Amino acid sequence: ALKLMGRLEDLGEERTGRLVRWCANRQAQGSGFMGRPNKPEDTCYSFWVGATLSLLDKLDLCDKEASRMFVLSTQDPVTGGLAKWTDTQTDPLHTYLGLSGLGIQGESGVMEVDPALNLSKRTKQWLDELQKSW
Repeated sequence: ALKLMGRLEDLGEERTGRLVRWCANRQAQGSGFMGRPNKPEDTCYSFWVGATLSLLDKLDLCDKEASRMFVLSTQDPVTGGLAKWTDTQTDPLHTYLGLSGLGIQGESGVMEVDPALNLSKRTKQWLDELQKSW
């Protein structure tokens, strides 16, 4: 919300630094992201944490390849889609957020994602053009 209002700097240097540290520490070594300390990795946090790091221009602090491999490990090779965890049932929410996380990280073949809105950058550009006509 602060990014959309152009007020991200209102967090201040100290809070921003703490937020960046917290987000960077949500990635399990050599794997994906978790939502809370001592919890298992979860596909959806590739978006939630990845988007936050991206908005703070700190996406370079994460291991994108490890995150990518975790997200892809949750894919069902028969029915498609992504799951919360490896070897569990896929669902639309985790598929969408997993793909969004991959888009934020620049995955080949996945549209780039605007991390503030969780829309493709192409859709964001179209909405910006549409808004000009209002």
